[in-house]
Amino acid sequence: MSAAPANAADKTVITWHGILRGMRENVVISIGLLPFGFAFGTAAASANLPVLDATLMSILVFAGSAQFAALGLWSAPLPLAAIAATTLIVNARHIVMGAAMQPYMKGLPRAKLMLVAALMTDSSWAYSYQRIVSAAQIGAQRDIGILLGCAFLQWPLWAACTALGAWLGGGSLDSRAWGLDMVIPAYFAITVIGLWRGKDDALPWIAAILATIAALIWIPGNWFILIGGAAAGLAGLWLPMKEAPKAAGAAQ
Repeated sequence: MSAAPANAADKTVITWHGILRGMRENVVISIGLLPFGFAFGTAAASANLPVLDATLMSILVFAGSAQFAALGLWSAPLPLAAIAATTLIVNARHIVMGAAMQPYMKGLPRAKLMLVAALMTDSSWAYSYQRIVSAAQIGAQRDIGILLGCAFLQWPLWAACTALGAWLGGGSLDSRAWGLDMVIPAYFAITVIGLWRGKDDALPWIAAILATIAALIWIPGNWFILIGGAAAGLAGLWLPMKEAPKAAGAAQ
């Protein structure tokens, strides 16, 4: 991992200090997510997935919401096209999350950028984005190692809890009945509230909420994730376009 650059405010780096910080600051959060991994293991067992297959899914996919969505379609023969389309829709929010991170990734080599993208989850993004933006605002070093630290801590725990749930649960635990499927969404919602910067954020938030509700009511499946994110993104793009003519007029 690289050391801190001389012009720390001009580029993003990955340092061991950032990785260790990300791990240290996410211990409590990661412990809180353990029941969610266990719930996925029991759900996988109820779908007749062997312990090894369920564990490999958590290691290779590492995306709780998408994995639960795939299990909802798990049957013989496997509807591969439907599973692929559903997981793509569920994970489409990562396009918006990645786009939000992009302005703060200056100077990061492509290989490291791909590693960050592969390991980014809802919780690691929400945690690291808040800190990266704060660092950029004060001209401090932007160390994306904090995101990797969070992921390095949660990845093995997620796989281990999946294996434990698949081995012990045997499909006896209903994650929805216990509300375990809401652990990550609840954490994500609470963390995102901390990103509120004032009235300038109101329009994208309102657009996302209204579009999501409309999609939930009128469009079946998980399209609400992509539609809500797209509505927020378009609203966010419209704001500077609206302000540009005003700024030009003021300059004249």
